[in-house]
Amino acid sequence: MRHYKIVPWGQLKDSSLSRDGLRRLTWIDWYFSHGKNKELTCRRFGISKSVFYRWFNRFDKKNLKTLEFNTKTRRPNKVRTPDISTHVLKRIYAIRKDDLEKSKYEIQEELRREGISIGQSAIQRVINSHRELRNISHYKRVRKHRNYKIARIKAAIELRERNLGSLVQVDTKYFYVLGKKFYIFSAIDCKSRYGFIYCYKTISSASGKDFIRKARDYFPFPIQAINTDNGSEYLLEFHKEVASWNIPHFFTDPHCPKQNGRVERLHQTAEYEYFNYQYDLLDDIDMINKHCMLFNTKYNTRRYHRSLHYKTPLEVVLEYFQKKGGQPFSI
Repeated sequence: MRHYKIVPWGQLKDSSLSRDGLRRLTWIDWYFSHGKNKELTCRRFGISKSVFYRWFNRFDKKNLKTLEFNTKTRRPNKVRTPDISTHVLKRIYAIRKDDLEKSKYEIQEELRREGISIGQSAIQRVINSHRELRNISHYKRVRKHRNYKIARIKAAIELRERNLGSLVQVDTKYFYVLGKKFYIFSAIDCKSRYGFIYCYKTISSASGKDFIRKARDYFPFPIQAINTDNGSEYLLEFHKEVASWNIPHFFTDPHCPKQNGRVERLHQTAEYEYFNYQYDLLDDIDMINKHCMLFNTKYNTRRYHRSLHYKTPLEVVLEYFQKKGGQPFSI
């Protein structure tokens, strides 16, 4: 409720303030009619002191338009202009116009040899102020989107424990052997923890395609879905291969390795429980893959898993098929 202690109603009506301007006038009117208590005014209207002081300092009783938000530019009428002589400006223009590939560093050096001293920033400002001096061929071009798009669908949590092969997590980890870099591709069934690793020299999608084929042949049950991160090795050839099997290819969220946690744990097991103790390992891909197959056998048939109540993955697979009345097709 306004008290009109500052401005008469007629003048207020003629001022044609906006809704926001009237609201600010109400603050100031209430301030004058209640003992000029700024803190009480701020509490009354739920505004901060900085907001009230800003508009109170701008307020002019004879000009209520001071309570309006001024959207005009704050650019000063007089701005600084580069203190560069006309002769130097013409030389910069001529050098750049003659060769648009010349950078400000080259232009500065050429002017220095002519006895002209000028900064690199000043040269760049001259180039920016003349549209014809800009080298538009160096502008970043908008990349054309690939026609081959992949839907990044997230796997449901219940797939992990539904059936054997209902969700197989795949991931890649690099490691060094005698200074040479290799890439370990890993796959693990979420329910049985049945795992498979294989080594490659490159981390391409072709390597991923070859690996997933080997994993499908190695697993004693069909793969029903695959979960990977968003790495390039799981796109193109890898995704086409998975799509040809008519099974879903799920992706984790960016920077969320915990969504692929079981295959991440397989990486650690392979590194800490096996490869760290192979002192005779050479930088030969065939030798490394021979050790990978030895690890696969140990991991699936002889290593007891606490998460499986101290059973091996192979025992879990056999028990599952005994209950279902079937038989693993690769055993």
